[in-house]
Amino acid sequence: MIRLNHGYSPPDEFFGVMESIFKEEEAFKELKVAVQKNPDDSKANAGLALIYIKRGKFEQGKPLFDKVVKQDPNNETGLLPELYVNVALHYGNNAAGDNANDNFQTAEELLQKVIDTYPDSKFYEDAQYYLGITYAIQQKSELAIATLEKLRDAKDEEIRQQTTLLLDRLKSMAK
Repeated sequence: MIRLNHGYSPPDEFFGVMESIFKEEEAFKELKVAVQKNPDDSKANAGLALIYIKRGKFEQGKPLFDKVVKQDPNNETGLLPELYVNVALHYGNNAAGDNANDNFQTAEELLQKVIDTYPDSKFYEDAQYYLGITYAIQQKSELAIATLEKLRDAKDEEIRQQTTLLLDRLKSMAK
């Protein structure tokens, strides 16, 4: 988490970052203990998977993700949309070389799963946005534009602004 917060921060900001890091580390330790005590605890497995994946420890998080997807098909943990988006981001960010097409395909499927299954989730707009970006990176301009157009009225202002910029760029390249 510290590596995500580069540079000097004034004391108040630094304190907030450090407090967040300590809270996440405490949660991580608690989740590890909970999973050791009860390996079938879906919520603990989901939380631990999410922390591992966000920390870039995909090899540790992916088996937990797979377990949660099987154990919690109805999203009783409430964490599946966030997990799907983060796993998709891993695949999209690691789409290079011989595995590029497979990784992009997996990212697309996971993001589409959030869009289709969890339209009321707070991660719905994120999934839509990242799916549009995934299409754009692959030069699937028409799909990218169609996907991103759905976010013109996004609730999240940052997504709405970034979508507008990206759409303008994609449309100017398509001319």
